[in-house]
Amino acid sequence: MSVMLLVGLGDLGGLIATEAMQHGLTVVAMRRQPESLPGVKLIQHDATTPWPAIAEPITDVVLCVAPDNRTDDAYRRAYLDIAEQAMSWLRQQPLKAHLWLVSSTSVYGQQEGEWVNENSPRLPKRSTARILVAAEDFWLQSGQPCTMLRPAGLYGPGREMLLEVAKDGRQIVEPHPVYTNRIEISDCARAIVHLLLRRQQGLVTENAYNLADLAPARYCEVIDFLQQQLDITADKQHIVERSSKRVSAGRLQQTGFNWHYPDYKTGYLHIL
Repeated sequence: MSVMLLVGLGDLGGLIATEAMQHGLTVVAMRRQPESLPGVKLIQHDATTPWPAIAEPITDVVLCVAPDNRTDDAYRRAYLDIAEQAMSWLRQQPLKAHLWLVSSTSVYGQQEGEWVNENSPRLPKRSTARILVAAEDFWLQSGQPCTMLRPAGLYGPGREMLLEVAKDGRQIVEPHPVYTNRIEISDCARAIVHLLLRRQQGLVTENAYNLADLAPARYCEVIDFLQQQLDITADKQHIVERSSKRVSAGRLQQTGFNWHYPDYKTGYLHIL
């Protein structure tokens, strides 16, 4: 029997739990809040403090905790403090579980529109992203069987930042190409469970996967498309100058994963 311990049960965690149960997995979830989902055994606990004993034989631990805010301290708590407690708990277990860390494509520091894959250097400029790299390295150097999951920007119901930009009527002007990388949130959850099920079937599991759709796109192109769909006239020029990269999901694609929303057009048309 496969039992997943899911640490964090927010938007993404809830979708992971639902998808896992649909595939017959038993889901135990640890979170601070008392709310849970039907069928999920809840352990109400702060994962930054020593973990309680868990009766179920855990085969996979998924760390899916979002920081409380964008500060370095919040990132340290979510990624490094929890890592230490998770490792301490894992070392006491009779069964060697596989650890899955939900990280981010922000670990790649490339800034000139380059393509990045899982073997690209992780040299980010932002301090929060450097904390993510430290958390990844904690696990990759731990001797614990583990996989880094690196989602691009999540979008979907309740995550409609680009729609808000489009509705604001901004005409995006890019002196240099600004690329965006994204994955629809239900596709992200499905990809994580897909990888977990492959591992349980004894198939080779790499130590990292980028979770993105198959079509990085220019920021101006995405906003223009949304404005066309919403019948909004862009009447205020808005210059966007920032560094960017293009994230390859080729490794995920090679596992046979099937996207419901392989590009931004299919994803946003579904939302609209």
